[in-house]
Amino acid sequence: MKAAVLHNYGEPLKIQEVEIGKPLKGEVLLKVLSTGVCHSDLHVIKGRTPIPLPVVLGHEIMGVVEDVGEGVTSVVPGDVVVASFIWPCGKCSMCISGRENLCVKAASARMKGVLLDGTTRLRLSDGRPLHIFAGGGFAEYVIVPETALVKVPSAMQRRDSLAILGCAGLTGFGAVVNTAGVRLGDTVAVFGTGGVGMFVVQFSRIAGASQIIAVDIVDRKLAVAKSLGATHTINAREKDPVKEIKDLTGGEGVDVSFEVVGLPETITQAIESVKVGGKVVLVGLMPVGSTAPVHVARVVRAGIQILGSYGGRPRADLPIILKLVSAGLLEVDTLVSRKYKLDEINSAFEALERGEVLRSIVTP
Repeated sequence: MKAAVLHNYGEPLKIQEVEIGKPLKGEVLLKVLSTGVCHSDLHVIKGRTPIPLPVVLGHEIMGVVEDVGEGVTSVVPGDVVVASFIWPCGKCSMCISGRENLCVKAASARMKGVLLDGTTRLRLSDGRPLHIFAGGGFAEYVIVPETALVKVPSAMQRRDSLAILGCAGLTGFGAVVNTAGVRLGDTVAVFGTGGVGMFVVQFSRIAGASQIIAVDIVDRKLAVAKSLGATHTINAREKDPVKEIKDLTGGEGVDVSFEVVGLPETITQAIESVKVGGKVVLVGLMPVGSTAPVHVARVVRAGIQILGSYGGRPRADLPIILKLVSAGLLEVDTLVSRKYKLDEINSAFEALERGEVLRSIVTP
């Protein structure tokens, strides 16, 4: 099969023939329909998130079940599914306590570029092992754990944009619902209106937030955020977002601020924008080893909670997300700015890095 392979950090992906094995116990072979292009993949390409090389990226996957391994019961060949970038093992302390988004075994496998059993099903033509980053969806076929998959209702199976629910949608849901617990009437600010930020805006709207203030530096992204439920928008290149947010909330600040960029400056702004007793939810990933300054005195004296939020629970949350899409309450198609073929993958990442797209998808 064909796959886009990263051989060296900072270099373009190379489209080449690779070999894929059969799914083992608890695993599923998918024929890829579409895969989202995410900043997390870009971090790997740039060497900011080190994954063993060579590696196949792509972790927002929609596909058709081709084959199943021993013990798989939730899907059968022919099922159309969305695959999460989170693979619950179902056995570790986090999974057992209902926090499968923090599965210890999955986190270890993700950074090692392997499946849950510590191995990879991919090989280069010369027999060398080929790693994967949370899926390996920039290929014609993938093998992922059964626990990452949720079936797509028949009426929605032709919507290739649903691939982005596996990371962007799931992460937005996890941040708003599971971590922040946004309540009816809450005021929120969203720093960064890329793919994940747009879902944070939408889930905040669905949760009943009274004010949703979107902050970005690209006007067209802010316009889309407004159409999806943001009550106010701020271009941070033109105005001081902290001052504007305080003005919009009567001087208090918001109940919850979401940082979905991963920059020291926006993290500081998110902290300064919340009211006394407010919550700051950090969603954006920074390069490994990076740090950001924190105004500790304000955090302590104002009783501000700083909460990390990573993904969501695929088996519990993805079915809810699909129901919201089906009911017309959650928009997905609008967020996919462009579609690329597999051999155009490098152009897709160039457009992402230039900030030209909210989300794009790649189809084999």
